Parts: sequence; structure tokens; C-alpha cells
Amino acid sequence: MEPIRTQELTDEELDAYILARLRSVGVDLGVLPESDPAAPADRTRILSGARRFLRSTPPTILAFEPDVQGVTPAMYPAATAVDLPEGGRDE
Repeated sequence: MEPIRTQELTDEELDAYILARLRSVGVDLGVLPESDPAAPADRTRILSGARRFLRSTPPTILAFEPDVQGVTPAMYPAATAVDLPEGGRDE
């Protein structure tokens, strides 16, 4: 079964998906104004940004091909075999 591509969904279908996902984690956009440029956030801008993200980011992630010859990224790199003393243990 081929996954649904977010680029193929209409704005209305994608909005329904976004709202359902947000509701499932307890987020209710119904408390925000529909469209208010003076408000810090409104439903129109949030849904527009979420649609833009879903249509652009997943294809980029799916197309990413890691360099198997490259160094694996690490947030907190520990001592590697190159850094260890000759006995192979960190002393």
C-alpha cells in the first residue's frame, strides 16, 4: 500500500489531518481567532504554516541519503577507539 503524499491532498483534507493530529495530543485551535493579523497567532496562519511544512519537509527527509563514509553525528561524543590509550580502555 502506497503512503498518501501530503502534496496530493487538498488544503481542506490537509487541514482536517492537521486538526485531528493536534486534537489527538490535546491541542485545540478553536480557542484562537480564525484570522486576526493583530493576534500573536490565529488558525489561518497556524494551518497555513503546518500545510507548508507537511508539503515540503517530509519529501526532503525521504530524499535524504546519508553518507555511509562520513562520520556519524553525535550530540555528546564519547571517547572513541582513536582517543583511547593503547590497552583499549578508558582509564
